[in-house]
Amino acid sequence: MNKLFRNTMWVLIALGILALLVNVLSLGLVAPALLLPSIAIGAVVAALFLFLLRLSPMWPRSARSWIPPALLWGGGTALGLALLSAPPLTDLALSFGWKAAAFSWAGAYPEEISKATGVLFVLLSYRELNRPWHGWIVGACVGLGFEVVENVMYSIMGGIIHPLNDWIGMLQMWGLRLVAGPGLHVLFTAMAGWGIGWAIFAANKSRMWRLGVLCGFMACAFSFHFCWNYLHDDELLTIIQYIVVALVLYPLSIFLILRGNKLAKQDDSYYVTPAA
Repeated sequence: MNKLFRNTMWVLIALGILALLVNVLSLGLVAPALLLPSIAIGAVVAALFLFLLRLSPMWPRSARSWIPPALLWGGGTALGLALLSAPPLTDLALSFGWKAAAFSWAGAYPEEISKATGVLFVLLSYRELNRPWHGWIVGACVGLGFEVVENVMYSIMGGIIHPLNDWIGMLQMWGLRLVAGPGLHVLFTAMAGWGIGWAIFAANKSRMWRLGVLCGFMACAFSFHFCWNYLHDDELLTIIQYIVVALVLYPLSIFLILRGNKLAKQDDSYYVTPAA
């Protein structure tokens, strides 16, 4: 555990929460009746994902204090940083005439870096996080915080722009976000977290190996996100793109989960817990 990382993490989380409150409350002022119901749906979704994650053998034993900062970093700090950097990156892509990739650069580039930074801070702030596969779990929780808050914001905007009924628009947007690519940010950040975890905690590995696994899985997370956000003029190409990304992302994520679960079950070495 590093106190410098931990203190810095909480300062950045506090700033991120302030930015989050400004963004969410601004939408709430436009459609106040939608804010609390959408947050309630988000809370249920987050609770369900956390329940499923806790079933994994990769889940840190006797460790809970890291969960709030992981969620807060994803839903506050990472989202705030992404919202600040997205407009100039969008303008940059458009200035080069790469209109189809505008949302890819504005989304994948700042979001994956800001979320992965949170994974690094959380892993280095808590003594009980000391296994390579803990990076996957922490990454999933950071991504969960990001995804839930982003969905809340999108759902409120969906309600505002719906031509007939705000509630229908909000529920439709929630349904679309949950059905079309469920848990995308959870899996993107978990994948980056897998690389970060192995880079930090793997034993008897060279610096080049650690750098390689870190950059490799970060590149995977970025590439999946970039491809998912890419916009085609042809609707059929867009559908094919989503299918192809899903056919690679979800099986690879399942493989990492199975691999991490197997390693966690086989781990009988000394384990640092709060009680220890």
